[in-house]
Amino acid sequence: MKRPMWTTAITAVMAVTLGAIPTVAHATAPQDAPAATDTAGGPIDPPLYDKTAAGETVRVNVVTENRSDLADAAAAGRTLQSFDEFPVVTLRVDRSGLDQLASRPGVVSVTEDVPVLPSLDHSVPLIGGDKAAQAGLTGAGSAVAVLDSGVATRHPFLRNRVTAEACFSPADPGFSATSLCPDGTEQQEGPGTADSEAGACATIPACDHGTHVAGIIAGNGKDLTGAPASGVAPGVGIVAIQVFSKFDSEDVCGPGSAPCVASFDSAQLAGLEKVLQLKQAGTPIVAANLSLGSGGRNAVACDDDLRKPAIDSLLAAGVATVVAAGNNGHPDAVSAPGCISSAITVGSTTNDDELSAFTNRGPLLDLLAPGTGITSSVPGGRYAAMSGTSMAAPHVAGALAVLRQKFPDQSITALASHLRSTGKAITYTGATTPRIDITRALAVTPGSTPENPPDNTPEEPDGTVVDFNGDRIEDIAVADPKATVGGNANAGLVRVVYGGGKGTLEINQDLGWVAGGTEPGDGFGESLATVDYNKDGYTDLVVGAPAEDSGSTADAGFVEILYGAPGGIGTGALKDTHLEQGVGEGALGFAAPGAGDRLGHSLAAGTTNAGEPFIVIGTPGEAVETAAKAGAFFYVHGSTSVRITQNSSGVPGGVEANDGYGTAVAADSNHFVVSAPNEAMGSNAGAGGLTVFDPNKLSQGMPTPLFGLDQDQDTVTGAAEPGDGFGTSLAIVPYRPAGTPAPTESILAVGSPGEDLTVDGTARADAGNVMTFRITAKGTYGQMNYYASGTNDDDVTGGSEAGDRFGQALAAVNSKPDTVSIPDAMTLAVGIPNEVLSGVTKAGAVQTFDLLGAPGANDRWLRAGYGGIPGSPGANQQVGSSIHLTGSRLYVGMPYGPVAYGVLYSIPLPRAWAGGSVPPVITYRPGAGGLPAAGSRFGTVAR
Repeated sequence: MKRPMWTTAITAVMAVTLGAIPTVAHATAPQDAPAATDTAGGPIDPPLYDKTAAGETVRVNVVTENRSDLADAAAAGRTLQSFDEFPVVTLRVDRSGLDQLASRPGVVSVTEDVPVLPSLDHSVPLIGGDKAAQAGLTGAGSAVAVLDSGVATRHPFLRNRVTAEACFSPADPGFSATSLCPDGTEQQEGPGTADSEAGACATIPACDHGTHVAGIIAGNGKDLTGAPASGVAPGVGIVAIQVFSKFDSEDVCGPGSAPCVASFDSAQLAGLEKVLQLKQAGTPIVAANLSLGSGGRNAVACDDDLRKPAIDSLLAAGVATVVAAGNNGHPDAVSAPGCISSAITVGSTTNDDELSAFTNRGPLLDLLAPGTGITSSVPGGRYAAMSGTSMAAPHVAGALAVLRQKFPDQSITALASHLRSTGKAITYTGATTPRIDITRALAVTPGSTPENPPDNTPEEPDGTVVDFNGDRIEDIAVADPKATVGGNANAGLVRVVYGGGKGTLEINQDLGWVAGGTEPGDGFGESLATVDYNKDGYTDLVVGAPAEDSGSTADAGFVEILYGAPGGIGTGALKDTHLEQGVGEGALGFAAPGAGDRLGHSLAAGTTNAGEPFIVIGTPGEAVETAAKAGAFFYVHGSTSVRITQNSSGVPGGVEANDGYGTAVAADSNHFVVSAPNEAMGSNAGAGGLTVFDPNKLSQGMPTPLFGLDQDQDTVTGAAEPGDGFGTSLAIVPYRPAGTPAPTESILAVGSPGEDLTVDGTARADAGNVMTFRITAKGTYGQMNYYASGTNDDDVTGGSEAGDRFGQALAAVNSKPDTVSIPDAMTLAVGIPNEVLSGVTKAGAVQTFDLLGAPGANDRWLRAGYGGIPGSPGANQQVGSSIHLTGSRLYVGMPYGPVAYGVLYSIPLPRAWAGGSVPPVITYRPGAGGLPAAGSRFGTVAR
């Protein structure tokens, strides 16, 4: 089984406050909360031992690996709060109870459940809410959950808007805490249970907060004297959830401030769980608003927060969690839970579109909205002005409800994307954040905004688009072959991001519809290819797991074809075809798996000119006769396959040990190529060579070998030398010369990263080069261009240096394959992963060229900090180790950091950059855009 998301260690519980600052007072920003002590081995947060040393008890949240472990954990103390959906229980325990929890193998973390003090007329028109309402877009048909201090449900401004209520208000004598639920119990559900004008809340001024927030979202002032005109979404329903408790202790409230209200994290978790249950039961909740925060300083994502998995679960269910950024005035940080990467974190602006002085801000901020001097409802039928990020967040929650009415079929991620991409940019020191503009967001073409996840459809659909769900919007599959799955290190997985904001999917071998099961070191996702293999109109994903054991045979490898469908991969009747030696029909079925074969080390796929899909699978570790690791490949088409080695009929060369035939493969509709970069040429070990085949001409199922290429041929530049690695990387695209009716030719690019060059009179070992060849429909070839980093004698950007390994990776695309080929449509990308930049070793770079024309005419250089890749060059980043091209985008993977878990950048084709200015770049990374914050080498391969 896949290890549950909850095992992403919960190391700190962030205290929570309400984020409103009364307009009438010049409030001082609250001080930062003390930093939580790091867990030092074991699941128990170390300060808990000190707090129970003298016999005291402590209130704790216990997270277990599975829900089946909860009963065992709960025996360690007195249960205070339990949950239906999540593997969490809140206990009161003593020192003995902590020791018991420390010894339980299923316990993941134990942290203290700490309470902390709380700290429209102009705003709605500013963001375009009035125009939306005039157009009939009021959020009708949706609901927003308000997790707060309750709502005055009978307030005229909110008449008929509160549709469901619940209260989670723990009582704890250890904190002098009592419940704010109207009946005095700790949990109450149903009409009236979150009414802030009932029970103890009716006498506490701080309980006005939730009513103010609800009014910003859904208030309607029509025919009301003294009321604002309306909230952002006056037709939306409000699900009111009380998550605060009353405290009578000055230790909690501060000197002279008791009584007060504060919220336990366990209460918030219970509220989020209730939202999820309501959503699953059919309540049309579009957002959960949390206008609260810890007051802490978080400059990086806090994805170990207790609430993260609940927020992720809501996002997967189609509910955005909108969180106030906090009111500390931090220039580069936000409060928790706004620091959770899957939350939508909102800062505050004034009516003049300036940052509010109190607002937290910085890179973790997602959106801005008005939050200064906002007049809304408060209990007693009154209205009051408040300021704070608590007032900004509900503007966003209401806006999402309005967008849901306009775009009922789009995902919540897409709706949030519309707000980000169409907002007014507010630039300040360290970042730029969009202030929402509902009018512009409503005007977008569905799926057309450039925010992640994007609509990457090329301006002219060109056949290069990967489309797993058939909506004609480009999807992307990103592999992390080193990811841990179900506790199995390096088992590997693939994450799919559907274009147009239609969600994400994780594929691993623990899924019921994927063959096999996760094991350590499988390397699932080490290679990827795409093709519509069953010809149903949906792109299918081919995944290699070359280190998979076949029975007791280590690293035999196998391949999965995972089928696309209207709901995405794995949702159709046909889900998976398993390819493994010794299984099925054809040569694969007759072959015996061998240790170290590495079936699936390389993959390529294409469709012949007659429309027949095929897959080429490299097995470079396979022994041929007595030659160990000579290598082979399987050509798979329909329900059969053939096995081809360098001893097969018509294949040039000969079988030798360690050739590694099948190390790299590439295919288009006209030709496919298989290389042996370790092959010796004469006495030159590792010089390398390759074979070109025609898949359109089969003889007994075998494609026709056309010719071989190596550097000992007079028709190829240079000469074979030891370690050249000719064919280490390959790329091939269809080519249509002028005067021909169809693209029946190909351009092949071949990388030799081990090539030694003499540049400006100086020898540069392993500088590397790339050559391109035109392959005609008749099966002949001619060399075209020679590419290397620049010299003093050319206009190519950069300079060849020893150890660069220029050409270690290649990608190419013809974005307009059905028209006469022109330079603008033919792009080559070259990876230079060992490039040294400013003295930084293996920082890496990518260089792009036109496949037609002179190499230096339109070349572009990309590295960290330039060409759309953020950051700065760092040691061992190896930019250029993972590259992929489509008809509109260049994908650059950085699996080796510095971004945690790895990252993939999607960059508009460099050839289209006007004046050197890079258009918006899309970032895919775990912990954002619906991708779980987990993994190891995300971005190793992308297709």
